[in-house]
Amino acid sequence: MATSCTSIIPGTSFALLVGIIFGEVHVTVPAIVTTARTMSYYTRLQEVTANNLANASSEAFKADRLTAQSFDHAVPEGVASIDFRQGVVRDTGRTFDLALERDGFFVVRTGAGERLTRGGGFAMDAAGFLVDRDGHPVLGLEGPIHVRGREVVIEPDGTVVVDEARADRLRIEMVDDLASLRKEGHGRFLAPAATFAAAPGTTVRQGALEEANVDPLLGTVDLIQIQRAYAANVEALRAMDGVMSTVASDIGRVP
Repeated sequence: MATSCTSIIPGTSFALLVGIIFGEVHVTVPAIVTTARTMSYYTRLQEVTANNLANASSEAFKADRLTAQSFDHAVPEGVASIDFRQGVVRDTGRTFDLALERDGFFVVRTGAGERLTRGGGFAMDAAGFLVDRDGHPVLGLEGPIHVRGREVVIEPDGTVVVDEARADRLRIEMVDDLASLRKEGHGRFLAPAATFAAAPGTTVRQGALEEANVDPLLGTVDLIQIQRAYAANVEALRAMDGVMSTVASDIGRVP
């Protein structure tokens, strides 16, 4: 909201006039700083929201959230977090598509070490091992899982049965603090803390995939609201810039 600038009144003392003008500056400058920082927050929020929408069709994608918190009682600062709520589970009928119901992560071995993932769009590689979409081995309790056979059944507890013989059991892990997980892209997470076996209530659903926990419609509405809030702050900044210009002009006309 713009601050009105007092016009020069003939006969007003120089000291009083300067005090009035600089009083305007004292009020306006902090408001400009606050508005600029608010615009920076909305810019970041738009980036996060747009990225979530871009990944709405990525399997098991976990949305990023940006929450505004005011640490100095004036300027909002964005605090980032990952939304680990489960997405909708969709049946595909494919043997190596797996979805986790409730908490937990699959474990894959990458060139940089073990990583956690919720994405269960797996396949069998040329050597007959279960791998993720990037060719990284999916790990069981005994290491990479060999799944070549006529029939592969993955039981709700993660036990892998190939041609009626037990091959291994999927590692389904959890961490004490989900906030400690860091995204590495392709649906994988780095766990800086030690992992442990997921709760018994977590089950594996064969022939299904978990979808992203992003609602495209709500995301689009959020983007519109963010753009409107940003535009309102732009108008406020323009008004305050006009105040500063008037103040500078009035100082130049002080007798």
